[in-house]
Amino acid sequence: MTESEEIEKPTYPKFFIPLAIIIAIIAIGLCVWGTWTFFTKVGEIWKAGPQVWIWGAAFLSPGYTFWLIVGALVWIPITILFFMELLGYTIKGGKITRQIIKWDAIDVSVAALCAAIYGGGLTATGGLAIIPGFTWIRPANCLSALFGVLFGIPGCIGCAVGNFIADALAGYLSVGSIGGFIGNFLIAYIPYKLMKDQTFRSARSIFEFYLWGVLVGSLLCAIYIGWWLDIAEPFIGLPPLFIWGWFVPWVTINNGLVTAIVSPVLGFVLYPMVKKWGLHWTDRIQFIE
Repeated sequence: MTESEEIEKPTYPKFFIPLAIIIAIIAIGLCVWGTWTFFTKVGEIWKAGPQVWIWGAAFLSPGYTFWLIVGALVWIPITILFFMELLGYTIKGGKITRQIIKWDAIDVSVAALCAAIYGGGLTATGGLAIIPGFTWIRPANCLSALFGVLFGIPGCIGCAVGNFIADALAGYLSVGSIGGFIGNFLIAYIPYKLMKDQTFRSARSIFEFYLWGVLVGSLLCAIYIGWWLDIAEPFIGLPPLFIWGWFVPWVTINNGLVTAIVSPVLGFVLYPMVKKWGLHWTDRIQFIE
């Protein structure tokens, strides 16, 4: 395959162009609005509770039982998928398929490099706490979905390990870090598995990235970790009101904002290089039907 073929822009129906523009505006707009409203209310949240924040009130409005059920419906299948992937199985074409990842020096190096870059980036802002001991401002989150799209499972594992490293170095390591480990695997895994065009060179690719990598990925990651924190509340002490009214909406926004703004640009730049070097997951993973 020549370099020109590697970076050739795929062609799709023109309706993906307005769809890509609309979903990008929605994703960026929601994240910017959520961040703005949060920081204008953060002082009141500490005093009166998360319900004074419009996003906190919106997340709390369905009720605690709703989130327990939704959280379980997210947590159980995602945890099963996580262990399936570690054991060499995946879902492809609607059925369970064996996948072969060599885990040679290249795959191990990719996972380790992703972990080091992601963990280091997260640690660098570890002092900017939002909920002390649980989450902080994390611009390095823009790398998680990107590592999944570019490197597949090694990139996803790198993000999981990187987040664990950051928790340890930033002083956030606790029982909650178990949920954070798989949650950060998840935010890389969703766009890796669900994006059909991962080139960042077509309207469809951009549409899919904003849908799966920004909106769905950020929300499911937050719900996954939030449900774990809720179940582990006797050990970590964060009340459910703050988990579902503060932690979950903030993590959704925190993940989504930088991913929506920075990741498509990085993806556009990095994709052709990763393909040229034979490091893209499509060049490294084999599936046995």
